[in-house]
Formats: sequence, C-alpha cells, structure tokens
Amino acid sequence: MNSHGNEDRLAMGGNSGVRGGIKWQSLLFELFVAFSLFVAFFFLVRNYFAYGSPMNGNLFMAGSEKLYRLNEPIMGGHWNGRLSGLLLSGALMDFSLKENGADEAQIERLSNVFGLYHAFWLLLLFVIIIFALRHSLLINLGIFAGLMYDFSPASGPYFYPWDLPATLFFTLAVLFFERRQMWLLAAATCAGSFFKETVLVCALLVLFADHWKWKKRIPVFVGILVVYALGEKFLLSQLHIAAPLLSVKDALNLHGAFSPVTLLDNFVENLKTLFLPTFNSVIFANAGTVVAVLVLGWRRRFLPYMTVILAFLAGLFLIAPPPPGISEVRAFMEILPLSLVLLSEWWTEYAGTAPPRASPAGQAPAWAVRETFPVLRPMTIALVGGSTIFAAWQYYVIFEDLQPDQQAQSELGKYIYKSGKPVSLKAVCQWFQNGYLDAELKLATLSQSELRDADAMDEYQRVLDVDTNSIFALNNLALLLATDSDPRLRDGQRAVRLAEQACQSTHYQEAIPIYTLAAACAEAGRFNDAVAAAQQARAVALAHGQTQMAKENEPLLELYKSGHAFHQEARPAP
Repeated sequence: MNSHGNEDRLAMGGNSGVRGGIKWQSLLFELFVAFSLFVAFFFLVRNYFAYGSPMNGNLFMAGSEKLYRLNEPIMGGHWNGRLSGLLLSGALMDFSLKENGADEAQIERLSNVFGLYHAFWLLLLFVIIIFALRHSLLINLGIFAGLMYDFSPASGPYFYPWDLPATLFFTLAVLFFERRQMWLLAAATCAGSFFKETVLVCALLVLFADHWKWKKRIPVFVGILVVYALGEKFLLSQLHIAAPLLSVKDALNLHGAFSPVTLLDNFVENLKTLFLPTFNSVIFANAGTVVAVLVLGWRRRFLPYMTVILAFLAGLFLIAPPPPGISEVRAFMEILPLSLVLLSEWWTEYAGTAPPRASPAGQAPAWAVRETFPVLRPMTIALVGGSTIFAAWQYYVIFEDLQPDQQAQSELGKYIYKSGKPVSLKAVCQWFQNGYLDAELKLATLSQSELRDADAMDEYQRVLDVDTNSIFALNNLALLLATDSDPRLRDGQRAVRLAEQACQSTHYQEAIPIYTLAAACAEAGRFNDAVAAAQQARAVALAHGQTQMAKENEPLLELYKSGHAFHQEARPAP
C-alpha cells in the first residue's frame, strides 16, 4: 500500500507540474494574442488622426500647452470636463511636436502617437482581463470584435482620448466589486470618472456590498459622487471654463441638464433611432453583446452588474441628445467587457463546463477568477497614480500659463498674449487648418443663425488667426462689424480694413465683398467712398449676370447717398 501511495503521490505531483506548465503556457499565449491585437488596433486607428474627422485631432490636441483649446467652442461645451484623457493626450502632443519639422514628418509622428495612445489603453485592458479571469482569451477576442463596430458608419470615425481609459477603469471597478475589494473599486471609479463621467454608474455597486452595513455603504457611495463633483468644479473653475458638471448637452446646471422635457425628448428620439429599419443598426453595437446580455444576463447573482448596465443604458437614452445620441455606438464601449464577462459565465453554466467555485457563506459563487488576480492591486495603484500625476502636471503647466502675471514663455502664453499661432508650430497649424477652419466656419455660421453675433465674430476671427486670407471670414466679419444691430459690436474702421482685404483677394471681381466694403465705408462715415463702392459692386454684379443682386441693393445705394449707414434690425434672441 505504501508503494502504491508513493506512486499516487508521484503521479499527482507530476500532474501538478504539468498543470502549472500549462497555466504559464496559456498565460504567455494569451499575452502574445493581446500584443498581436494591440499591433492590429494601432494600425487601424493611427490614420484617423490625420485623415479621419478633424475632431479626432482637435480633441487629442485640446489639452496641449502648445495648441491649447480646452476653452474654445470647438469643445462642444460639454467635453471640457473629461480632463484626464484630454490632459494626457495633450501632454503627449507637447512631447511629440517638433519645431520647424516638415509637414509629412510631423503628420507621421503625431499619427503614431495618436494610434499608440489608443492601442496602449486597449493593451492594458487586455492584460487586466488576462490576470483576472480564466475565460480571458474568449473575452479579449470578444472585446476586439466589439470594437470593430466602432469603425462602421453607425459610429463614425471618432476616437476620443477618454473612451478606452474609461472602459478600463469601469472594468476594474466591476472586477474589484466581484472580489469585494471596495476601496479599490472606489479608487478606480473616481479615477475613471475624470476620464468620462459615465464611469460613475459603478458607484451603484457599493450599494450592493452586502458585507458592509448601510451606514457604511451610503457614505462611500455619496463620497464617490462628491469627489467627482467637487474635483471637476474646482479644476474647471481654475481654467476659467464654463462647462457642465455632467456632459449633458450644453446645460450648465442640474435643472437644465435634467429637465423632464429634455429627458423625455431625448428618450423618444433615441428610441426612434434604435428601431430605425437600417442594416447599420445600433442594435449591433459591441458585436451584439448589448442585446445578448440584456436577454441572457438575468441571474440572481448578476443583479448588481445588470443594474449597472441598465443605469448606463438609461443614461445614454435619457441624457445623450440626438443627433447622434445612441447612434454613436462607441458610447457603448464601456460596458463591452462587463457584458462579455457575464455572457462567458452564463455560457459555461449553460454548457455544463463551469468548475466548482467556493464562495463565502451567504454569497453567490464567485466568477471564474485566476490565481493571478492579486496582480491587479499594484497595477491599479500604478494606473490610478500614474494617470493622475501626469494629468495633474499637465494641468499645472496650463494653469501657470493662464496667470496674467506670468511671462509669455510657453507656446500657450504666446498664443494668449500675442493673439497669434506660435511660429514654431507653423507646420502643424498648416496641416491642421483645413479641418479646423471648416469646423470654425460652421460654428460661426451657426452662431449667426442663432443670433449670437458676438460669438460669430470671435469664431470668424479665429479663422483669420490661422488663414488671414479666408474670403468668407473676411467678408462676414466685416459685414457684422459694419451693420450689426448692436452698436457696441460695430467698428467701421476695422470693417473697412477687412472688406478691403477681401476685395483685394478677389481682385475686385466679386460683387458681395464690394457691397460689404460699401457698408463698411458708410459705417466709418466715408459716404463718398461708400457710394463709389456700391456703384462698383452694381457694375460687377450686372457684368456677371447677377441682376437680382444689383436690384436688391439699389436701396442701399440711395441710403449711402443720403449720408446714412445701413444697420440690421434688432432681432430678439431665441
């Protein structure tokens, strides 16, 4: 019997060694797969910086010291608060920008930085899943498949610096809740919320911490919300940015953000979008796992996670205003890993392959976690600390530049004090101007249509800061300065200079800039010049067959002859 016992022990020891070898082989294989997907994602994303939507580059540069634009309307009025991602990507831009570099080399370098930033966060997410869960290979492949729908027209070619980091911290919070490590959950949720406010839904998990009494759960839940609210309020106020606490349209207060009428309108419009009969439907978001988890995820032990998913979806339906609303399917990215974890657990139960898992008395069985789960603790501390420290340093640099008593040593200081683009970044500005100018011109025309003439003037001026010969901006800004109904906004002399530049750029062969010059001269009190310009504009219009334009402007010629300037009628604000 002893000899048999020894043989049994030897056999068990041998099998244990084999199992240990298989575990490490499996771990190394999964890390190799994760790295391979990282490389693929880098090459998929990198070109969207230079050749995708201008908004990709605009937001990636927004937190840069050299190309600072956190306080500009281009931020949409509701993205400014996602500071951690904006500051980290901005710091990378500052580190990567080279003075007096060739355009092609600059674009290549910045595109690589853009791609590496997004791919690196995805790699970190893969590594966390690998060290945390046994079904990590299936989950990571599912994550990659789900992200592929973000390249479809349903989402649009948008890759923003807060999406993948928020997904990572969202996933960490869920994983720590599963192991009842609540303080790490709180740290991950707080850090993630400064990337994107939607991570705050993970705070709901604290209310399901059945090993804590309610007198402890509620203060921790409220504390997470307070850390975010006070932190965002303080940071934005120090940068003099008027942005909403939550990214709810352009509302700057809770009443405007959560108006019942607004919420109902958003819900109805998003519901219509959900059921649009289109092949490129939002129901396929996250490789269909959103729908799958809502159908298959109803298990008693999944209740805390399903609550988080439903709260997240409710936020998208009620708060995200269309367009794009829920049609921008990249917004579903944050719940992608959680959905796949729940579905993998469901599948192993359904297929009868789930291994027995011990759990403390009174608790549901734990997920299929790995023995390497403790590695997540130092990783999380490093992630929270590293991302916070680097973002805080970039914030400090920008904050110092904004102080009126500082010498204009930085590129941001030059921009503020001289009201011009930094010369050393001319190559980058030249590359960026096409997309940037198009966005600014659209903002300016929108401001005009909404009777916000002062904003339109600022936006036209920003166009001219980049392209001094933009005829559209020259003409429209001159016309506003000459004819605006608000006398405080009118400046005849400046209007004349701008209109003359527009006329020179068109070689006095286009009627509209010449008519604008006439209005500007009249506002400046130069009525003889105004009459001469109006007569010249009429001649040019008739020569080009624009008889209707010439006819419509006849009353203006008579007005200038009588020694009066033309001013638009006062219009009530919408």
